[in-house]
Amino acid sequence: MNPGVTRMWRFSVLFLAAAGVIGLNFSTVRCTLADTLYAQYYRPPPPGYGYPPPGYRPPCQAVTPGPFQGAARGAAGGALIGAISGNAGRGAAIGAGFGALRNAVNRGSARSAGACY
Repeated sequence: MNPGVTRMWRFSVLFLAAAGVIGLNFSTVRCTLADTLYAQYYRPPPPGYGYPPPGYRPPCQAVTPGPFQGAARGAAGGALIGAISGNAGRGAAIGAGFGALRNAVNRGSARSAGACY
């Protein structure tokens, strides 16, 4: 090989290696700057916030879905099943009644078990 070509290859390899190291360094610095820029510092919560006291029971509306949500979900599922069988309206009506009853029973059992008030 010609000595000029060897020197050119050596220069090309060194130049690409240096460019790669510099590019990697810039990307690392950019990520580090973004991390410090968008960092959220931890502060303790104000008084009254945090975990509830040991004997606390949440309201049942927060623990279980209401009967209307069950009715809506049941109507959607009943309409789908009714559409497959040929009568979507009847399936929606049956599904709404069943869904409302199911969620009402679920809330009542949660209340009687002491999970909510």
